[in-house]
Amino acid sequence: MKKLALISLPLLLAACGGPGAPGTSSATVSASTLNVNLSSVSDTGSTTYTFTNRAGAHETIINTATLTWTDEATKTEKSATVNIPSLTLPAGLTCPAATTPTAACNFNDPATTYADRTLTRTIDNGELFRKVLADNPSVTNLPVDVKFGNTANTLGFSFTSTASTTGGGTGGPGTPTTPVAKPPAPVLTINTLGSGPFSGTLSVTVSGNFDAVSTVDKVILEVTDPSGNINNTSYVSTSASATFSLDTSKYKDGNLKLKVIALSKEGLRGETSSQTVQISNISAPAFEILSPSAGAIITGPTTVRVQVREGNTPFTLQTLSGNDNVRLDVRDFRGQIIKTDYGTVQQTSPGVLEAFIPLDLIGPNFSSNSYALEISAVAQLSNGANITLSAGTQISTQVNDNKPPALQVLMPAYINDPYTNQNVRGILSRFSALMVQASDDNSVSSLRIDFTCDEATKTSTQVCPRAPYSFNFPVRLAGIIQRVFDIGALMDAQPYVQNGNYTLRVTAFDGQNANIQEFPVRVSRDAVDSTIPGLGTMVETTTVPDLTSGALNPSSATWAIPGAPTHPYRLAVLAYDGAANQAVEIPTRTSLSPEVPAGTPITRTQGFSDVGIYRIDYIVEDLTTGVTRYYQGGAVAVKKNP
Repeated sequence: MKKLALISLPLLLAACGGPGAPGTSSATVSASTLNVNLSSVSDTGSTTYTFTNRAGAHETIINTATLTWTDEATKTEKSATVNIPSLTLPAGLTCPAATTPTAACNFNDPATTYADRTLTRTIDNGELFRKVLADNPSVTNLPVDVKFGNTANTLGFSFTSTASTTGGGTGGPGTPTTPVAKPPAPVLTINTLGSGPFSGTLSVTVSGNFDAVSTVDKVILEVTDPSGNINNTSYVSTSASATFSLDTSKYKDGNLKLKVIALSKEGLRGETSSQTVQISNISAPAFEILSPSAGAIITGPTTVRVQVREGNTPFTLQTLSGNDNVRLDVRDFRGQIIKTDYGTVQQTSPGVLEAFIPLDLIGPNFSSNSYALEISAVAQLSNGANITLSAGTQISTQVNDNKPPALQVLMPAYINDPYTNQNVRGILSRFSALMVQASDDNSVSSLRIDFTCDEATKTSTQVCPRAPYSFNFPVRLAGIIQRVFDIGALMDAQPYVQNGNYTLRVTAFDGQNANIQEFPVRVSRDAVDSTIPGLGTMVETTTVPDLTSGALNPSSATWAIPGAPTHPYRLAVLAYDGAANQAVEIPTRTSLSPEVPAGTPITRTQGFSDVGIYRIDYIVEDLTTGVTRYYQGGAVAVKKNP
């Protein structure tokens, strides 16, 4: 099967300069400090900023920053946009060239993969906060939000424009007039018992550990998942201490890094070192068919799109055939698998794998009908366990086709060339059978058999009725079908088919179109026209028993017609394998020998591999006399020994 290289949506958008997600940016920024003290433009100091572009995001240019604050006197919001030295944050791809932080990666190169890209930039505080200083020449701990260009987050600064914690008291210049607040020393406590790995809910207590002169702003529990994603917004308290319940099932299995950040309203910050906890919530990946959708009507070749999404637990898919690791089975309306294909998953985005398997259910081997698509794969989880993934959907096919069904009369057959001798006829008696084969792109709805009498060809004792003798048989099956009709038994019923010459007409319908095949026959109930010279009249069954405990009994059977035909003959062998109900004459296997030499015995032996009811029938046509006879074998019930 030909496999096409896949380009994921994030990768394609990164290459084309489009956004990582519609209307958003994946670039984030953090600062070495969120406290800025600015007393004059000439004495600024600086702050280091770290800009990060998430894996798969597009290249981003950042050259402005928007600052927002609230005027303390008027209580109105103010903002200012500042131009900063332009920086280009490369797309979220990594490659050998990425050792240079500003180097871009070519998504077409084989060594290119998804990865965060980071740049640091030091910016003078005066350059960034000059307009805030001009509007607030004397302010303490003024909250200022800074939004850099195309970044997805905002930094909250505490801005001070004059020294406010010391003054000219009695102790002289620089002597503290009020107690000086110290940075908080937060504490992190894991309440859930045990050393891990943890699953379900993890209880964590955080404490800001503020001193007596500090005012609590917030205490943050920062969580970094195994992929490096940082969450510092879900677990926040404005109290000095709090207990949080972490739902570990929201994170991939692996190591979580926990850290507490405490902020005071005086602009002081404290944080703990990172504490690592291992989580393990074993879960299977999601597995589904994205297309075609359930109930879809397929009118031509299509592609089955399979998606595998990683949950909490990392996994790998085991190979099933060659390098392929996803199997597609197609079942027909009977529940039988009629087609199997394989595909290979490829990563389309982090944690998401997809396979594309071409499928063609339009053609002579498939009918317009309902089908079940079933996909399966074997996933090995990170804990070593193998699990079978499966999913399915129902579809149907429809071909707009005005062609009638295909139809062939297999038994009886011409014994001579009808174009050179029109009077040669096959002979049907009380012991004859008719075998036909039909097929259609949709389905064969019914078959009709007519015996039509012709005044020009009838015998001297024959009376032609006004209407033909007709027999209708519903079929309602798709694909290629073979049917056997015990026509000899029907001829003696009402209406009675008189001995004589007829045109045997077989018609196949598909609901809209019909195909008609005609064949000259002679109906005769004379003894000479009811037997095949050299053959007996009964089918004998010989079984070979196996009395071993648990073995199939019988293990095989032989169906034979005593004697041997004295003339060359045409032979149809009909096998019914394991069918509990063989009233409907639809053989599971058939074989047709157009000409068998005279003297060749008719016998078949079959071994059994499963319990069930088995039978073999024969239809024999003498190629000299034209007599056609049906030999029905005895049913053999196969069981297991106790």
